[in-house]
Amino acid sequence: MLTASLGLLAQAPMVIPSQMEVAGIKLKIRPDAQKEIQETYDLLTRSSTHFDALVQRTRMYMPYIEQILQQEGLPEDLKFLPIQESQLISDAVSSSNAVGFWQFKKATAQELGLRVDGVVDERKHIIYATVGATRYFKRSNFTFDNWLISLQSYLQGLTGTQRSVSEDLYGAKSMVINGKSHWYVKKFLAHYLAFQDHVGNGRVNQNLTLLSYEGRGKTLRQISNATGVDDVILKKHNKWLNQTQIPDDKSYMVFYPSQSGKQPIVQRTPDAKKTEERNQQGSKSTTKTENPATKTVKNSLQFRAIEHNIGDFPRITGNLTNAVEPGQVELNGIPAIQAKSDDNLRTMSRRTGLKVKKLQKFNDIGDRGNVRPGKFYYLKRKKNKGQVHYHIVQPGETLWGIAQDYGIKLKKLLRKNRMREVVDLKVGRVLWLRFIRPKKIPVEYSEISIPVDNKKLPIPKRLAEMDKKLTSIERKPTTRDLPLRESNLRIPTWKKPVPSKGEELIIHQVQSKETLFSLSAKYQVEIDDILEWNNRTVQDTMKVGEELLIIIPKLVPEAKVFTEHTVAIGETFWSISRQYGVSVKQLKDWNNRKDDILSPGEKLKVRSSK
Repeated sequence: MLTASLGLLAQAPMVIPSQMEVAGIKLKIRPDAQKEIQETYDLLTRSSTHFDALVQRTRMYMPYIEQILQQEGLPEDLKFLPIQESQLISDAVSSSNAVGFWQFKKATAQELGLRVDGVVDERKHIIYATVGATRYFKRSNFTFDNWLISLQSYLQGLTGTQRSVSEDLYGAKSMVINGKSHWYVKKFLAHYLAFQDHVGNGRVNQNLTLLSYEGRGKTLRQISNATGVDDVILKKHNKWLNQTQIPDDKSYMVFYPSQSGKQPIVQRTPDAKKTEERNQQGSKSTTKTENPATKTVKNSLQFRAIEHNIGDFPRITGNLTNAVEPGQVELNGIPAIQAKSDDNLRTMSRRTGLKVKKLQKFNDIGDRGNVRPGKFYYLKRKKNKGQVHYHIVQPGETLWGIAQDYGIKLKKLLRKNRMREVVDLKVGRVLWLRFIRPKKIPVEYSEISIPVDNKKLPIPKRLAEMDKKLTSIERKPTTRDLPLRESNLRIPTWKKPVPSKGEELIIHQVQSKETLFSLSAKYQVEIDDILEWNNRTVQDTMKVGEELLIIIPKLVPEAKVFTEHTVAIGETFWSISRQYGVSVKQLKDWNNRKDDILSPGEKLKVRSSK
């Protein structure tokens, strides 16, 4: 009966209101915006089966989200955002490798105090991920004093939103939503309207309740015995755990399903709220950019963190049966033509009426460039930016081919990725298509799945032999090693890490109870970096007295004079230390600080070694 009633509600027509209040902001919604919101709303609710399934899944997690938003003093209306971001699927992955319920990239997650390593990925833990989201919103709202604009910054970032939003909206308690308003906000309003009457406020999934069990220091087998839930099911509902034992350095709630109204297992543990607060105070952050992800780019869920970042490119429309003639097809919205098997620039010029130089310019073809049979060529100028934000390089792709596929000028593509010339691309590289990659963000790589058709590409026997050789080599692969492919078939060798300018290589002697995570927090470096510097894997145990190589900023000379630094949004002790060429410990000592929490506008004493 419940499912049937939900289905009827999902299919019920709705007229988008002209006025509403969301997150404390009174909204006037103009007709052009109403139309856009209506389209998204209809898309969300047109399939009662899909809508009902999403409602039931959301009801499992919503009690945790609502409680945390309430504890952190954030508007409850923000609870609808993770539905929009991930459909409340814990391991949803975007094209830019944003992961989890709230879709965080690795670097962003760590900056917000979330643990992401080979042991735990808190982006997939509903409690810690939601706490991380509240931290982001608090930082953003410090600048905008407007929760709806802060929500927009969740996609665009602080600086991007500052560029696109008028300062008149800072602190505004009323707004007009029209066709020019950001699509992300309008999409959120559609989710708000679609789900507000079906999830949250005590509504639960009658068929499946998600219970929690304090798992600190325990194994999944132990929790399985205590709850009576098979450990395979525990793994399914706890994808945040990358091993079989829960770390003992802080509280971790393990989730398990109950299909019969079963009550949670009673445990004699400290008050959950106090434990959570203590752990949040002890969490560390870092601004190191994210490393190549170990998650495959192509996945069946195909979630994307950015609107319209889904789908195949190029997008060809029109009369494809006569695509070799002008005026028949468009490529990414630009008039185009398909090359015949015997075409060259001159024959295409005669058929289209365009000069050869125009064809070359429109398609970034040099004087020696050839026309490729079956390929599509533009008959007008390409765009200065792509329709989507990112592209993950696939095997065999070139910069020219990618520029053609997305309808972006080759020079603009190079500029957006800070490239001076056309070069061969490494498989998995993340290319920026809409905006210029910021200097502080290095080139990113993402592991991809490369399917092999044995009929077209037989794998030689030497691959199997090389597999055996690799397993016998003393050097252990790090978490950054790519899976064995024919294209990168070589024996990796370890080299001693070399510090860059302004850095120094130190030797750390492992102390009792130290872990990779504690060292990462102490020196404000990535766990992956520690592993690579020392030729280790995350599974290797550390022994007391063992020496590890770690690269840190050089110590500042004592003769330097103090200056004052004003903390900007998103800055951390680590990012400020790199800016001035000093260590995190020095910054904290100079400012008599023991915690890692910085507030925008705060003044810090610094002295530069540069």
